[in-house]
Amino acid sequence: MAITLTRVDDRVIHGQIMTRWTKVRPVDGILVVGDNIASDELRKRVLKAAAGTLKIGIYTVEQGVEKIKQGTESNKNFFLISDSPQTFEKLLKAGAKLPSTLNIGCMNTRTGAKVLGRTVAIDENDYKAFDYIESQGIKIEFQLLPDDEAKNWNVMKKKYDTL
Repeated sequence: MAITLTRVDDRVIHGQIMTRWTKVRPVDGILVVGDNIASDELRKRVLKAAAGTLKIGIYTVEQGVEKIKQGTESNKNFFLISDSPQTFEKLLKAGAKLPSTLNIGCMNTRTGAKVLGRTVAIDENDYKAFDYIESQGIKIEFQLLPDDEAKNWNVMKKKYDTL
C-alpha cells in the first residue's frame, strides 16, 4: 500500500496522532525512525503504549531505510514519524525513498531555536535539514492538525530569516 503520513513531531506518537490523523489517513502501523529513539528503552516503551492497538516499529536510521522500503511495498498502510528533520535528511542521504510530502507537527522551543508559530521553533540545523529535504523534491508542510491550514517551507523560511 503506502506510507500515508510522513511527519516530524518531537512528541512522536501522542493523542493528536492517534485521535486526529488516524481518522483522515489510513494506517495499520507506525514506523518510528531515530537513532536517539531506538536507543532509549524507556521512550520506546512509552511510544508503544501510546500507539494503542496499532503495530509500531522503532528503528535506527540504518534500519529505517529498509523498513521504509518494506512498508512501501507492503499491502498495509503506515505512518512514518521521527522527532527531527535531521533524521529525514539522514534517511534521504542513506538512500531511503520518501513520499512526496513531509508534514511538520510540533517542534517545541529549545535553546537556539527561533519561534515561528505556536507549536514550531526551529534552529539552524533544522533549517539546513529542511532546505536539503526540499532540494530532494519533497514538499514540506507545517500543519499541526489535519484541519489546520498547511504552511509551506518557503513561508516559514522567510519568517525565520526575518527574526
